[in-house]
Amino acid sequence: MSPSETLNIENLRGAAYSGLDDPANLAKALEATIATGLLSEADVVKRDLLIAESYYRVKAYPKFSAAADKYYKDGGTDSRLKELSIQIYLDQKDYAGAAKAARAMIQAQGGKPSKTLLQTVANAEYNLDHKPAFTEAMERLLTYYPDADSWDGVIRAVQKLPGFNSNRLQTDVLRLQIATGVAKDSGPYLEFAQLAMSDGLGAEAKATMDKGFKAGILGKAGGDREKRLADMAGKQVDDDQRKLPDDVKEAEAQADGKALIKVGTQYLALGNPPKAIELITAGIQKGQLKYPDEAKLRLVQAYLAAGQKPKAVETAKSIKGTDGSGDIARLYLIQAGINPFA
Repeated sequence: MSPSETLNIENLRGAAYSGLDDPANLAKALEATIATGLLSEADVVKRDLLIAESYYRVKAYPKFSAAADKYYKDGGTDSRLKELSIQIYLDQKDYAGAAKAARAMIQAQGGKPSKTLLQTVANAEYNLDHKPAFTEAMERLLTYYPDADSWDGVIRAVQKLPGFNSNRLQTDVLRLQIATGVAKDSGPYLEFAQLAMSDGLGAEAKATMDKGFKAGILGKAGGDREKRLADMAGKQVDDDQRKLPDDVKEAEAQADGKALIKVGTQYLALGNPPKAIELITAGIQKGQLKYPDEAKLRLVQAYLAAGQKPKAVETAKSIKGTDGSGDIARLYLIQAGINPFA
């Protein structure tokens, strides 16, 4: 049989195996077409890629590696095969090897990392039970490829970090869930409103309830109760606006900065970021704070609300504790469209 006849026959076989979804025999047919020596260099490279991908699908990893090497030797430039070679580590449960290889490839490529590589790092670190490393990997994935599922995964991961102060940061968790579309039912809205009101943030509680009503999440079965809660939040807004000037004077007279942080956060909820920055900064400078990292977290929020992104980033990076404030701060940066890893 002549090379030309062989090429025609193997092309037909390849088309048939492709239609039958038979990757192993497809790879053999493609190899036979290349062996005829009648294909152009460009066509050989295209078929090299298909051969490698076919062997990967059937987990013939030694043949995949040989085909991938041939593809790049013949001039192929698609990075997919390099990424697939890293996936083999995961398939063989070599999670440390997968994380190391994926990070090395991300570093070598530079620029925006591929979603597959970021997911590989996250998958590997999760299986290694490296919670901080897994959370960082998820935050990077979210930075470059934001979607509701990624937000949900990152917020859950942050809450599982050692030392995370769920009592003090639950309002932040709920705020992020609502703002990013993770919250799909009334529960987070109602819990957030109640917690916010207990913190003196009636304006934010009212705004969040209004958002829930507008989205159709609130106002259904428990509509009357929800309406009463929204009315209570609205009344608190009026009370806050009347009392805050006196609260500021009292806070300034305190020996520590705790009260200044609180009234500053209240001004932030009322839509006055400059005043919030002034008071929270004064509270941090006064010191003697039991939760200094959380105070910086509030300052990050205020800077973001004021549009002062560089200062928000600088403040977030200064948070060094392990109570979760730094992680929440990074999520606020990501939500604002800022890459905290740049």
